[in-house]
This record gives sequence, structure tokens and C-alpha cells, in this order.
Amino acid sequence: MSDGPTPSIATSTPRRRLRVGQPRWAGQELVALTERRQPSPTAVLLVASSGAFLTFLDTTVVAVAFPDIRRSFPSADIGSLSWIFNGYSLVFAVFLVVAGSLADVLGRRRTFAFGVALFTIASGLCAAADSVEALVGFRVLQGFGAAMLVPASLALVIEGFGAARRAQAVTLWGAAAAIAAGLGPPVGGLLVAWGGWRLVFLVNLPLGIAMMMVASRVLVESRAAGRRRLPDLRGATLLAMALGLLALGLVKGGEWGWTSAGVTGSLGAGVLALVGFVVGSRSHPVPLIDPALLHIRSFVAANLLSAVAVAGSYSYFLTQVLYLNYVWGYSQLKAGLAVAPAALVAAIVAAVLGGVADRHGHRMIVTVGALVWAAGVGWFLLRVGPEPDFLHVWLPGQLLQGIGLGAVSPLLGSAAVARLPEGANYATASAVNGAARLFGSATGVAVLVILIGKTEHGASAEALRRGGGMSACCFLAISISAVSLGRTRNQHAQVIEPARMLAPRVEPSGPPPVAAPAEPVPDVTKDADLLGRLPLFAGLDTDTVAELAHHAEEFELQAGTYLFHAGDVSDSLYVVRRGRLQVLQQDIALRELGRGEVVGELGLLVDAPRSASIRALRDSTLVRLTKAQFDRIAERGALTALIRTLARRLHQAPPPAVPPPMSPEVVVVVIGVGADAPAQAVAGALVIALSTRLRVVDPGRVDRDGLDRAERSADKVVLHALISDEGWLDFCLRVADRIVLVAGDPAPPSAPLPPRAIGADLVLAGPAATREHRRLWEELIAPRSVHAADHRRLPVDLGPLAARIAGRSVGLVLGGGGARGLAHIGVLEELERAGITVDRFAGTSMGAIIAASAAGGLNAAAVDAQVYECFVRRNPVGDYTLPTKGLIRGRRTAALLQKAFGERLVEELPKQFRCVSVDLLSRRAVVHRRGLLADAVGCSLRVPGLYPPQVYNGQLHVDGAVLESIPASALVGSDGPLIAVHVGYEPDAPTDPDSPPNVPGIGDTLMSSMAIGGQKAVDSALAQVQVVIRPDIRAIGFLEFHQIDAAREAGRAAAREALPQIAALLH
Repeated sequence: MSDGPTPSIATSTPRRRLRVGQPRWAGQELVALTERRQPSPTAVLLVASSGAFLTFLDTTVVAVAFPDIRRSFPSADIGSLSWIFNGYSLVFAVFLVVAGSLADVLGRRRTFAFGVALFTIASGLCAAADSVEALVGFRVLQGFGAAMLVPASLALVIEGFGAARRAQAVTLWGAAAAIAAGLGPPVGGLLVAWGGWRLVFLVNLPLGIAMMMVASRVLVESRAAGRRRLPDLRGATLLAMALGLLALGLVKGGEWGWTSAGVTGSLGAGVLALVGFVVGSRSHPVPLIDPALLHIRSFVAANLLSAVAVAGSYSYFLTQVLYLNYVWGYSQLKAGLAVAPAALVAAIVAAVLGGVADRHGHRMIVTVGALVWAAGVGWFLLRVGPEPDFLHVWLPGQLLQGIGLGAVSPLLGSAAVARLPEGANYATASAVNGAARLFGSATGVAVLVILIGKTEHGASAEALRRGGGMSACCFLAISISAVSLGRTRNQHAQVIEPARMLAPRVEPSGPPPVAAPAEPVPDVTKDADLLGRLPLFAGLDTDTVAELAHHAEEFELQAGTYLFHAGDVSDSLYVVRRGRLQVLQQDIALRELGRGEVVGELGLLVDAPRSASIRALRDSTLVRLTKAQFDRIAERGALTALIRTLARRLHQAPPPAVPPPMSPEVVVVVIGVGADAPAQAVAGALVIALSTRLRVVDPGRVDRDGLDRAERSADKVVLHALISDEGWLDFCLRVADRIVLVAGDPAPPSAPLPPRAIGADLVLAGPAATREHRRLWEELIAPRSVHAADHRRLPVDLGPLAARIAGRSVGLVLGGGGARGLAHIGVLEELERAGITVDRFAGTSMGAIIAASAAGGLNAAAVDAQVYECFVRRNPVGDYTLPTKGLIRGRRTAALLQKAFGERLVEELPKQFRCVSVDLLSRRAVVHRRGLLADAVGCSLRVPGLYPPQVYNGQLHVDGAVLESIPASALVGSDGPLIAVHVGYEPDAPTDPDSPPNVPGIGDTLMSSMAIGGQKAVDSALAQVQVVIRPDIRAIGFLEFHQIDAAREAGRAAAREALPQIAALLH
């Protein structure tokens, strides 16, 4: 790194140790997935709607059990007993919207599971209650649970089905609620008959436990799109007060009197609190209810019509039960069975019409359904008399009502969310609809009480019929007002998804010549030609250059020897005639110099000691010009003083943060390690592969002059030798710019290899190498790249190596950023669709996980499936602990990494992979290139403060983003262009300059703090790559893994914009 300590290399391969407390599947390797293992929408519907079914069933069942409860507490008055219902209803109404908003923020599955657990525990407590006060208190607790699980349930269903089938999903969920309402009375009657009212609550225990177990396996966490921020707490309090006071006034109006001080005061205070909520929400940055929802016509209209529909249907349901009880003389159980057909028919109709609404909209269906319901009420008013006749009189009306109800109530619920955008606050929207229905039912019952007065056996049938008239008026009003819903037909299916939009295709036709000379190599056999072409002597006339060449001295520098060391006296400058030199500063390689480049001119001009050391990488020929010779020539120039001033500035300037481009590697030597190594065949295949774009020659056995002629006439010169041919091998090693080792035996040889074999490319051209073979090769020579090749398809198998040698191998550098790094998947998808092959991967933190998966041979869809499995279906950061070393233990993350990568080694990956962590002890970046892949990646993502440091190889590793958020240095070189994906953190600008900034979560704060100190490193890294892709992921928080689709789309969009630039590099 240019701005910090030099990266070290992780070298050891420690054994895996599983710690007590890891999940039971820790140590099991994840089965290779080709696509996401998402739960089916049907499974999500069954599990999520079962929670709502349980709450709606419980409401009606408890109503049936009320007489038995009253008998158990004979000393309690009716007012106290009424709070068994009122307490539940008030709490449900008060916290429904608040709970829905929290579900969108904290997670819908989490809220659903907590609500089911709370509801189940409260049910058990209700069954054990020994007083009315205890029963009321536990019913209030039940109301809390119901308020949490109902909106979360519907939001999970909406998310699971997607926009294309949203209406069908909501109507099916509503159908489940209708079935619960229909089954409640008969089920309640049976339970009370079998075991009394306590059995009504006890039956919830096994159902709730089973639901929690299934939900943990089936449901996937989801939240609303955007960064998680705590909603308006003051607004939540005001809304809770408003809903509670309004509900109290409506529920107790008949008992206390509508003109009493208690009712009028409750309603008045509720209205004031509601006004305060609306006013406060307009200015709050995170209102409880998004104001954008109120701008959706169908959302507002559907909620208002839902309140009217529930008022009409619920009041008439009570009217029918009272009629059956008091006029026909039915028992509670028999009356419940008599009204069940309408609910069951409504469920069937809703299930069928949901798909129709998706295709054709809701208006016409609701209009016709409301008229059918009104017709069913008319049937009852005209045909039902005091004499019981279920089959011929009652049942036809039930069927008509069921058809009308199924076409109205569930469809209005789906219309309310039909036009919500993707990723909207589904739970909040569902809660608003639920609150509208709740107040509709309370209002309907309140009006019904006014219309029919006090009910008792022998009550007037005419009084009860007035309830039917009220219901008919409600549904006639709905049929007229349904036009206000507007167009709700699903438009999403007609829009091409971004993932399926065609991106510009880039089809590389051959290895791109990034490092190849664009012009023919000049013939510089004469010193005068060589010196005259240098910019340093460009202003001199021909005679002066000839004199300079006459005094210059040519000499040979053998491979591995130093031309001079840092601190030596600057007494000469040098020009590279042939060969390759390396510039070293404190044993760090800064750059390489090739033919025609000048060495040592700055120290000579300013008369300063050497600032760096120069070592020959291969046998090289140099031309030397002494200080005295140079001064005699320089005195003839008019710009001598200016040259010296410029040279002094360059000499005193710090070394550049970005190393300059490396000179082309011209001479490639293929060395056969054993007698069975097909070195000649590999060399021939490389010549064929390289010749598609470059001038390549294989001159055979040549001397220095012959090699010099080959270098001048071609871009690449390929030589080959066997390790047993010592004389020719020694020559090849001395002149090689790049070495390719070919092994016929996958096992490394027992005999020592030449020193220059370290860092060579390795071709395994024999039997398949085992993981142990690859590990041994890595320890022996730390190969630059490893390629398995079959002799029957050498040109194909050696294509990636040829691309590297030609400088056309694409490298992808993926930065860290938590959930924002999921945008990398979208970049992979677009590159894959464009036909761009990535041979080299490097990553930090989340980028390391995705890079490791891609380097392991997975395509973009499989990488997405694996990341979805590990980070969306499972929560990798849920094992919180006391923050002594970190907020989380990290065991769950380690187990997930082991499940994903198993015991695979970095050396085994089919493509090059590097990841970076930081050792706290040495305060240096560590580049991981060997060892267990799960361990290497685990070291790279240990965010300080969130995770404890990982002990590995005697070091303490934390997230690589501390020093190298974008680890370009792990891949930089001459092998080809680098593409970096930058998902770094930028603070959110306040929408209102006068308002205080939003305080981010702990993950965002940690990453932003790290980014402040590492900006220089980021700038340095980005300067080393050829293309930078910057997805717009500002709306995604550090731990918002549920926003994988939004992140992927951001990556796709950014990659599509960069495709022309990438294509220009490859052609």
C-alpha cells in the first residue's frame, strides 16, 4: 500500500475447530445452489395467514364463550366483563398502526414471530386466569400480540407474492380471515360444550407453538426499502391516543350514552389527538405513516370503503345472529353454523376473484359484489319470516351474501395496496387498512344499537330488520363510490424488469493487447538511434547525439545482480538496450523498466545520492553515460538550468501513490519441470492463443543476438526448455521476463527448482491435482497463477493464461460495505450477460464473500443464491453478546461461512482469489492467498466493534476495509485491466438544511468512521484501476441484507453504464 504499511501474506493453513454453541448445521457444506431457495408464495401464504386466522378466529370464538365466562364469575357485573372484549379491541386498535410501522422497520418476520409468541403466551395465561381482572389484563396482552402479527402477516404475504400477483395474495389472505369469522361461532360452541371457556384459550397453545416452528423455517425476513430509522415516537403516541379514545367512545357510546360527558369527551379528545398527529407528521423526517401513501388514490378510497363495508357486514352479521337466537330460537352453536355458509362462500369467491382483479382491476368487481350483497339483504328482508326454514329461505340468502362479501371486502383490502410501489411500507399500509376496518366495525355496531335498541328474547323482528336496511344502504353506497378506486389493474407485469433488460453485449474476439506496443518496435541496434529517441536528448542535434553515443559504454548485467543500491553516489545514467530491471525502495518493488527506458538521470542532474536500488530481473544490456560525459553535452544546451530545477523538484517529490505502468513482458519462457512435462506443446498452444492479437514468435534455440532480433520483430517471444537441459535452461532463465512452469506430475518435484521459479505461472498438464498437491505447490513457489490443462484441449485450457500474458485478463476488485456490497452481484450479472470473463478476483469484507463465490466457479445466479441463503434466509449477525470484545460473537457468521465454503482451500479455486484483512498486532494489511477459504474470508469481514478480532495464524485480524476498502493492490500488475466496484459510505445530506442530520445506526457509523481515515487509501486504489463502477446504494444500510434486490439492481444499472468503457479496454 502506498499510504501505510506493506501488506503481508497469510501463509499457514490452520485446522478447522468448531466451538461449542455453533448452530447444529455448522461444519456441513452448503449444497451448491443454482438459484435462490426461496419459499413458495403458497407456503408463505399458508404460514403468514394462519397467524391472522388465529386472531380472527379467537375474536369470534371468545364471543361465543362469553355466557360461559359470565357463569364462571357470577359476582362480576356486565360492565366489568365487557372489558374482556373492549380491552382487547382497544389495544388492538391503538397499536395496530404503530406495530405495522415497527414491522416495516424492525423486520416483518421478526414482528410476526414475536406477535405469535406473545399471543400464544397470553392465551395460556387467559386460560389460567382466576379473576375477571386477570382475564382482562391477559386479554390486553393478547391484543398486543394480535396488533403485532396481523399487519406483519399481510406484509409478508404481499412481499412473498410480488407485485404481479398482489391482488390475489391479499384476497387469499382476506379469505382466510373470512373463513375464521365463519368458523368462529360453531368452533366456539363446540369447544365450550367440550371443555368450557378455558378450552377456547388453551387450543391456541399448540397452534401457536406449531406456527412459530414452521415460521422460523419457511418465512424470510423482509423490511421496507430504504435505511432503517426509528419512526416518529411522538406521532406514535398521539396516534395511539387518538385511536384509543375514538374506539373507547364508539364502544361505550351505547352503554354510557352518546351525549354523556365520557363519550363526547373521549371522541373530542380523540379528534384533537388525531389532528395533532397529522400536523406533526407533515414536518417529521420519518413520519409513522408515509405521507406518500395518502397521495395514492386507490389507497385512500379503498380504506374508506373498507370501513363502510365492514360496518355494513359486521352489523348485519350480529343482526342475523340475534334474529336466529331471538326470533327462530336457535342455540348459539346452531346459529353459528347457520351463518357459516356466507363466510365459506366469501372465502372461495375471494380466492377466485383475486387473480381477476390482478388482470382487470377492482372497480367493476367491487361494484357488482356490493349490489349482490344488497340483493342478499333484500332476499332476507322479503323472504325470511318468523318460521324457521333454513334450507329454502335462509341458505339461498347466505349464498348471495357470501358471493357479495367475497367480491367486496377482501377485494377492497387488495385495492388498498394495489398501487403501492415495490419495497413500500406494506405492514404500515396493511395496519391502516386494518384500523379502518376496526373502526368500521365499531361504528357499525354503535349505529346498530341505536337502530334496534335493547335486544332480548321476544324482541320485535321488525327492529332487527332495521339492521338489514342499514347494511343494504352501506353496500349500495359502496357500489356507487367504487368508481373512486381509480385504475388498480396490475401494471407491473407489463414492465420489463431491469434484470431482464438487454445490456450492450461485449464479445471479446481474442486476448486483448493491453500491454502490447501499439506501434512496431523500433530497431535500436545503434547507440545513436537509441539515445536520439529518448525525451531527455530530444533537443540535441544529430552530431551531438552521435558524439554522445560514441562516448557511451555498453555492458551486460546478469539476472539477479544490482546495478546500484540506494544511497550510492550518482555518477552515471543508464539506458536499457535489452532486458528488464526492477526498481526497489526498502525492498519494496516500485516498478519495472524495459527496453529504451532511462535509469539514474535524476540523481545525476541534481548531484544527489541514489534514491532507490536497481536490480536486473533478467540478463540485460545497458548503455552507460558518465557524469562527465553528460555534463559536456548538457553545457551545450540552452535549457540546462531549467532541466536541473525540474530534476530537483522531481527528486524531492514523494514517490507516487500509484505505481507507473509496468513495461511489457516480452520474453516468456516455458519450462518443463520433469521429463513428462509437455513444455513444447504448452509453448505451441500459447503461441497459437497469443497470435490472435499479438505478434508472437517461437525462435527455438537462439543466442543473444538471435533473441535480440526476435524481440525487435515481435510483441512476445516464447521460449521453452526442460529443467534437465541445464545449459539452455540457464540461458532462458537469464533472459526471461515471465516464466511458465509446466508439470506433468501434479505433485511438486523433490529436487529443488531454480530460484526464479518462485512467482512463476504454473500449468498442471498431467493427472488431476488434489487439494494437497495444490497446497504444496503454493507453499513451494507461490505461483502467480495456476492452470489445469488437458493435452487434448491445450489452446482452450490455456486461454486464461494467454490472456494474462497478453495483458488482457480482466480483474474484478470488490470493495467492502456490508449489505451495500450486495450490489456486486448485479455487477457480476451484467458482466456475465455482456460476455465478459473475469479471471481474477479480489475483495474486502462483503466483497470478499462474493469474490470467493465467483472465483469458486459459481455464475452470478448461483452467487446470488448462496448469498441469499446465508444473509437473507439466515441472520449472520444475530448472536449478540455483552459488548466486551464486539457486539456479536461472530460464531453464527463463522458457521455460515463454513457451510458455504466447507473445507475448500483458496489454492483449489479455479480462478485467482485474494482477500484482505488487517492484523492489529503489526498494523498491516494482510493479503490472503492460501489456506481455508472460510477462514480467509472470515478474517476479511471482522468489522471492528461489531465483531471481535479473529485469531488466525498468530495474528489478530479485523476487517480489511480498515486499511484497504478496495484491495486493488492485491491484483495490480501487467496481467490486464482492473475493474473496481466502489460501494463506500457517504453521509446522507439532510433534506432540510435547517434540520438536524439523521443519526445513523451503529453499523453505518462504524463504516463511515473507517471510511474517513481510509479515504486516501481509497483514492490510491481507484487510481490503480482502469474502470470504477459506483452503484447508487445510499438508501441501503450496513445490515440491510433484505434489500438484496435493490442492491443488485443498483449494481446492474451502474455496470451497464460502464460497459462501453470496459468494451473499449478489451478491443
